[in-house]
Amino acid sequence: MKNLGKIAGINLIGVLVYSSVIRIVFWSDSSQDRSMDILISSAVAVGIHVIICFLVSVIGFVTSNNETGRNWLATTGIMLLVGFSVCLGNAAL
Repeated sequence: MKNLGKIAGINLIGVLVYSSVIRIVFWSDSSQDRSMDILISSAVAVGIHVIICFLVSVIGFVTSNNETGRNWLATTGIMLLVGFSVCLGNAAL
């Protein structure tokens, strides 16, 4: 699990980047539905991110690289917790 910090850190930076992009895209929209648009867009982005992390984990286990599989599986859990928290926080702003 020595690469877990590196893998999780890179993924957390990715969450920060696409959450910021989503927030900037909807910044000029002043309608009441803006929060719902941000929430749905963020949820889709986080969902895709989590699915990709999980698939990389499965590939790691299938190729008998258990260390990589465990690291990516742990990162999947971290992305679920942090990503959807950021999603809800982003919509609340």
